[in-house]
Amino acid sequence: MNETTIELLRCREGESLANLKRVLDEAGIPYRLASTAPVFDIASIGSGHEAQVIVSVGRNDFRRARAALESDALATDLPADHHLREFETFELEEILAKESEWSPFDVAHARRLLTERGIATQAVAKRKEAWLEEMRKGKPAPPTLLLLGWVSSLMGGLIGLGIGLSLCYMKENTPDGVFPTYNARAREAGAWMVVLAGIVLMVAIAAFLGVFD
Repeated sequence: MNETTIELLRCREGESLANLKRVLDEAGIPYRLASTAPVFDIASIGSGHEAQVIVSVGRNDFRRARAALESDALATDLPADHHLREFETFELEEILAKESEWSPFDVAHARRLLTERGIATQAVAKRKEAWLEEMRKGKPAPPTLLLLGWVSSLMGGLIGLGIGLSLCYMKENTPDGVFPTYNARAREAGAWMVVLAGIVLMVAIAAFLGVFD
């Protein structure tokens, strides 16, 4: 698999992973497995935290993989007490608008429930476009991150430079495209952090070399 991969699902070792691999194998979709477990973390001993398996597929195979998993999910009836049965119509539409954030089981049955309620797909398309517009804009940077970035930049530290570059260039690689992590205001702040940190760092180096003596 030489193309760019994208995360499809995370699951625990065991039956859920075996079923996921079965569906992908039957659909002829290549995949990669990785783990969230550290190589060794003594602090995790006895903590009860279980590592998850990350299943990734090629970007061009993502839609096909999701479709195969959703089709397989429909083979299992939705339990009478399942939370989706209590969802309002707009909540089910929200699932389909942000389907990559939900499991194939939830998406498949949300779509089925909407069909049974006679809901047209235009409403979902509008919600999807609104969500994509939010993704294109990016999110605000946390105030603590901005504060740390400015303080570190004023001190000429590499941390400030790193934070500034992250604010400017960090991306979210999603099934719907690659989007900036942070909004325009945060990216602009990051650019000024890079400039400030660079200036302070150069002045510090010059002073160390005795340029100003």
